[in-house]
Amino acid sequence: MNDADKNSEILSRLADIELPAPPDWQPLLIASGAIIIALVLIVLTRLYIRHRKKSSTDAGAHLDPALAAHLQLQQLIHDWQSHVINDREAAYRLVTLLRLGLGLPQLTHTCPPHIAADQQAWQETVALCTHLRYQPAPVTGLSLATFQRAEQWLLKTSAHDQGVRVHGV
Repeated sequence: MNDADKNSEILSRLADIELPAPPDWQPLLIASGAIIIALVLIVLTRLYIRHRKKSSTDAGAHLDPALAAHLQLQQLIHDWQSHVINDREAAYRLVTLLRLGLGLPQLTHTCPPHIAADQQAWQETVALCTHLRYQPAPVTGLSLATFQRAEQWLLKTSAHDQGVRVHGV
């Protein structure tokens, strides 16, 4: 056999060989694209949440807690008068507004020092709210006078806090 015959025989055997299919990169590209999109969404969500928290903190930073509670008290009075909420729910909200607006860790029968002149009214209000919140069927209810006293206390606290800030500077 000569070299030409050998080459043609080898070539004929090589012609029958099929090469494997090239790798399919499409699933890998789709998966990596989905991962990149998910990461971008996570980063954007975190940025949005951080921005929203910062903007809500900035808005509340300029407002005195007593004044903020006073504004919310106005809404509470409106909701209570229009019977959107009952006396029990109003008592819960009123106690929360007083506690936060006056800067108290817990609402007790002890009157804050800057409204000590209203000790009797304070104790009556705390007792009434406690009764409304924890009795299954309270006999007495809230009155507009209760809300007006709370409003006066919040305004006195705001004026007291501003006076402390002015003298402290």
